[in-house]
Amino acid sequence: MIPATQARALFTEALVDTYKEMPVSTSFLRSFFPTTLNNSRYVSIEVQRGFEKIATDIIRGADGNRNSAGRSTSKVFDPPFFDEYFDLTELDAYDRAFGSTGINESAIADLAVESADNTRMLRDKIERAYELMCAQAFLTGVITVKNGDNIDFKRKAGSLVNTSGSNPWATGSNDPRQDLAAAALWIRQNGKSQGGVFNVIMGSTALTQFLANSTIQTAGDVLRIDSMSIRQPQRDSVGATSHGSISAGDYRFNIWSYPEYYDNASGTSTPYLDPKKIIVLPEAPKFKMAFAGVPRLIGGNMQMTPSDFFVQNIMDESKATDQIHVKSAGIPIITAVDQIFTAQVVA
Repeated sequence: MIPATQARALFTEALVDTYKEMPVSTSFLRSFFPTTLNNSRYVSIEVQRGFEKIATDIIRGADGNRNSAGRSTSKVFDPPFFDEYFDLTELDAYDRAFGSTGINESAIADLAVESADNTRMLRDKIERAYELMCAQAFLTGVITVKNGDNIDFKRKAGSLVNTSGSNPWATGSNDPRQDLAAAALWIRQNGKSQGGVFNVIMGSTALTQFLANSTIQTAGDVLRIDSMSIRQPQRDSVGATSHGSISAGDYRFNIWSYPEYYDNASGTSTPYLDPKKIIVLPEAPKFKMAFAGVPRLIGGNMQMTPSDFFVQNIMDESKATDQIHVKSAGIPIITAVDQIFTAQVVA
């Protein structure tokens, strides 16, 4: 038995240790956005469109060619803030852990495990919100948030096309590889991406029509790919299915589907991706998942804590509650906005 005064510190330590040991499920769409942390409320990026001009030689002794640096555009974002919590006092092990002057260490351990499970579920709720943001950025370029301050990355019209009326994949005489090659060429010329390998994420209907397309079946050049040939963030992510790779034009495409769902506000199970669309990305796109600081009071002063997910234990004596909060303020940022191509390929 341990003194009751030590029970709180022991529980907090056990909760943190147990929570850290729990496996983190990396979401597939978010796997294209490496994490960055900031210690302020806002996150900012510098955007400058690249170019591929060539140098012109000069006569020796003549003046050199003067170059002017293009202006970069600084964009500041106020990420949406999430705060999910549960009440520890509702857990079965709480009374055994804190209900007497003599505390059993096993009761503390039981409460820590039960609390860590609930904490993990709260984090998963926020992770699903971030995954939906990534899907919106990929599908439309506009992230919708509750407070109405939608974030529009101003994607070019050429990166958002609809070929379902003129070149639907359901028609066997149409070759889907032409659409893939066109997408890669657009990204290469506008997004200035390097390399000839691309990822294409297909909605469920688009994938069905692609695999059933008679031109693709006749060509028969969809190959299996070894998992080690896929970039590690996508290899380690959860939920996506690899369907091999295919050549189109000068490029090679890793084919993915993502049959994952979330429950919308009305409780309806909803796919993250539009089943009729495809998303084409470079193998290593220039995106990031930016997290702003999480506010908290320390010694009566407001401070911003840099963290992707901040776990906090708050006791509210007026409500007689002992709460565990998971807080986060993040947003997926398309740093190179022209490195995404979205097409509807099914009518």
